[in-house]
Amino acid sequence: MKNLFSLLLFIFALHTYGQSNIYGTWNNEEVGILTFNPNGSGTFAGGSFTYTSTASKIFAYSEDGDFTYSYKVVNGQLIISGGVFPAPVTFTKNKNTSSGTSGNTKSGSIDKSIVGTWCWTKTSGTYTNASSGSTRCIVINADGTYQYTYEGSISGSGGGYYGGSASQSADHGTWKLNGNTISVVSASEGSLTYSFQKKNHPKTGDPMIVIDGDAYVTYYQKNPW
Repeated sequence: MKNLFSLLLFIFALHTYGQSNIYGTWNNEEVGILTFNPNGSGTFAGGSFTYTSTASKIFAYSEDGDFTYSYKVVNGQLIISGGVFPAPVTFTKNKNTSSGTSGNTKSGSIDKSIVGTWCWTKTSGTYTNASSGSTRCIVINADGTYQYTYEGSISGSGGGYYGGSASQSADHGTWKLNGNTISVVSASEGSLTYSFQKKNHPKTGDPMIVIDGDAYVTYYQKNPW
């Protein structure tokens, strides 16, 4: 019995180490931003997933299917293979966002009602949600971080782009909501404040968030505001 108990403790420690070893936000400029949250959730390329892990394996579960990955962390870099990565992909940790809301010194709070994936839409459109043809999306995480995607890669602000310049290939950061404004600390442009509103799509009734005049409708089904 003692040996069995010791084995269980070892397995538990191995499992915990595997998860804590990959917590944070990781970036590969070619494939995008990959985030592992301590609560077992994550984001990649504008999509969300849940996961468990050991010291060498990640088991990810999403609407696209269940995938098993092999990984290792070497010199602060995360190397993943398997699943949607037929060849090993190396990610570098984003130090300024790896500890949740650290670095976001703007006043405000985390409003969990806006956590999720939101994609840009023309409010005159007739489709029922943002999954229909939208290529500009923002993933808002409950830990106070965000990633902005454009045509499958992270993009930035200017002319309706959120957080960075249009020529950049990546942007991410932290956010806080304060009434009718949202404060972000962008990796590309630093501290910024935008106007913010919650609205429902005038034709479909789907909930939207309006940031600096740009409307983003929910990617996944949500009840109207």
